[in-house]
Amino acid sequence: MAVAYMERLERFPETYDEAFDEVLEGRGNQIRERILDMIRPGMRVLDLGCGPGLLAMEAAKKGATVFGVDANPRMIGLAKIRSASMEKPPNFLQGDILTLGEEIDRIDINTVDASDLHQQKFDLVVSTFLLSELKPAHRSVFMHIVKTMLRDDGFFAVASETLPASRSDRKEFWRNRKEVEVESGKRLLPPVTDLESLATSVGLVVDSSDKFGSEITFIVGRKNDSEVSSVFRTRSRAYLGARARARIWIDHTTGGWRGIPIEPGLYKIGEPTPESPVIVTANYELTYYTVMRALDKDQIDAWVMVCDTNGINVWCAARGVHFDSEDVIHMIRLTGLSEIVSHRELILPQLAAAGMDPTMIHRRSGFRVRYGPVRIQDLSRWFELEKPRPKPRDMATITFNFRERMEQTVAHIPFLFAVLLWKPMFAILGILTLVNVGLFVGLPSAFATLYPTTMAILLLIGEFLLALFGNAIVLGVVFPVLPSKGNSFWRRGIGLAAITMPLAAAIMLLIGVHWTEFVVWEAAQFVMVTSLTMDWSGMTTVSDPKVIRREYPYMILTLKIGAAFIIGFNILVALMGW
Repeated sequence: MAVAYMERLERFPETYDEAFDEVLEGRGNQIRERILDMIRPGMRVLDLGCGPGLLAMEAAKKGATVFGVDANPRMIGLAKIRSASMEKPPNFLQGDILTLGEEIDRIDINTVDASDLHQQKFDLVVSTFLLSELKPAHRSVFMHIVKTMLRDDGFFAVASETLPASRSDRKEFWRNRKEVEVESGKRLLPPVTDLESLATSVGLVVDSSDKFGSEITFIVGRKNDSEVSSVFRTRSRAYLGARARARIWIDHTTGGWRGIPIEPGLYKIGEPTPESPVIVTANYELTYYTVMRALDKDQIDAWVMVCDTNGINVWCAARGVHFDSEDVIHMIRLTGLSEIVSHRELILPQLAAAGMDPTMIHRRSGFRVRYGPVRIQDLSRWFELEKPRPKPRDMATITFNFRERMEQTVAHIPFLFAVLLWKPMFAILGILTLVNVGLFVGLPSAFATLYPTTMAILLLIGEFLLALFGNAIVLGVVFPVLPSKGNSFWRRGIGLAAITMPLAAAIMLLIGVHWTEFVVWEAAQFVMVTSLTMDWSGMTTVSDPKVIRREYPYMILTLKIGAAFIIGFNILVALMGW
């Protein structure tokens, strides 16, 4: 879990090595010593993700010619200062490691050495704890780079946090991971599941693999003499049939809360040729099914390049820096697209534009970017019109009509249930089952005492779900008329509260609830509708990410104050006997 703290520790390069090794409980230093044992005088060594340069400098002291590359300019700056007095210091270069090995303008640094670095070969390429910071697809890019930079008789050494092998260790791993995410406030990328397989998939041979604790793997290996085709090339996944329809239905009715991305790579639709168009999209499952089924319906032969967006849809991924130019460039590289198609044009969804730099994509890959229509269903007509610029208004306009809002409502409720309530719900159902069994077989009266309490809690959850669903429907109906100055979802939430709180009050008065219950439910109603409205911000392009980031603290504060009030009021009711 140490990678969760890397970003924080990197803010203080002077103490980075000591602090990171402390997090690793000394295992980082052990791995560093293992790597230094491999180094001999005269070797050429490349340290990828060198940080402040401790390993690189120790390797240089042993007589090796060392290059260290890191994306953090402060790390590289400190490494150069620390090594300035050395007789033969390492060559420290700042830049994006994932651009090494490209054939044009590889790295964003202003040194002569760096511009030629991709053409150089090394006796040893090392990297420690960098892979876990990369997306799954980017990890393959990285391992390709390791292979590219090695001499034919060279060796590599890579250390990474990986998913433990045993079931008990995995259980502990996931529990710790969740705690670390909460503590660090950072959503971690999927763990490296099998470091050896990752290396062999790109044409490397693993000679040794060692474990440092249950979750750290250290591998040493060399190049494979045989060529290995890209695992990302021409994948296949069924998008028609009963199973696909079932998964589409599940995605529609759960809002994609399962978070299962499809494998990134190059997929075929129909019988594409080297002249066929290349459609770029995200690896969100529902997006894949929508794109493939629309292309199949219109009988379009095409290559579909699915990028690694962490299983997030196009719009949210592009606005949340999960789908950008680098993702497109890396996937072109991984799939070998340049060898598959004869043209140099990519068709990207219009909603991906927020995260893209077409000039960078063209400069580094040779492919030009064209933005297609908003809806994939219009792609065939767009082709028939010979890809007009600008696109017809109906092809470029985003809607959020009544039907679409109701679809979001249907998807959103199961999502909230899955995120918030399924654990307590099933726990209560389990208790009820035990209670009923206990009563049936005539066990002590304690079961009879539990029964009404558990039923009351279950009824309360049912009332909450009913209220949530009712508020979501009202939100979908009145959304266009809610106050939205400055594109504010917080104001929309306040506006919705002004509509639904009187409705909730009227219902409670009609059924004659006690005044204390009335107060609690009105407070809960306010918290519910403001949170619900803010949660809709990711469901429509009406939202403005900058505004939403500014407003989310208001929602968190509302939740805290609301929860504190409800708990405090109930305690007061109990103490006063109201």
